[in-house]
Amino acid sequence: AADSVGYAGDFLVARLDDEAQRLEMILVDVVGKGVAAGTAALQFAGALGGLLGAVPPRRLVGAANDFLLRQESDEAFATAVHVRLDLCSGDYEVLSAGHPPVLRLDRADGGWRVDTARGTALGVTVQAEAEPSRGRLEPGDALMFYTDGVVERPGQDIDAGIEWLRSTATELTGPTGPAGPTGLAGLPRRVLRRVARGDDDRAVLVLHRLPTPDPARTSR
Repeated sequence: AADSVGYAGDFLVARLDDEAQRLEMILVDVVGKGVAAGTAALQFAGALGGLLGAVPPRRLVGAANDFLLRQESDEAFATAVHVRLDLCSGDYEVLSAGHPPVLRLDRADGGWRVDTARGTALGVTVQAEAEPSRGRLEPGDALMFYTDGVVERPGQDIDAGIEWLRSTATELTGPTGPAGPTGLAGLPRRVLRRVARGDDDRAVLVLHRLPTPDPARTSR
């Protein structure tokens, strides 16, 4: 949090369905900072927690948009990114509501790429648009989610900040990174250490599919 409080406007809600072998998560950035944003975030997180996993992703995003439109404040809006992941196949779908784009790590070549999911921020228009992206996490692949406090700088285009994050993540997870070729351990904290403290909250989340064990090594 930007203002040295325990909880602010960036939050995560997640649900693991053991029976369906499915994980759903939504990372949200509520407008505002500090205690005021934290109050709105707590209320919004409670509403999302009751819907996550109970309704399809598009209906969830639509209900979240309606919830914010019903608030009395003119500043009741947020950005969000939702992911639903099949834990068996690795198939996933990402829905973005005005949120900075997800980064995807392809372990085959070691590079992070910008995902294509785009959409309208929540609480702005009656019909929030969302163009999803779909893919498959192979063993060793990962998705990185973050809020704009990580990539926005005064006087700088946000695309430059996203490129900085992409190159920083590549450096930290590559073969020459501080944790070697499996440098995803603790990656969010290591990224945040490189972000200058500003007046916006900051959050980074990495979803990693563990590599398949090497049979030759596990049999020894």
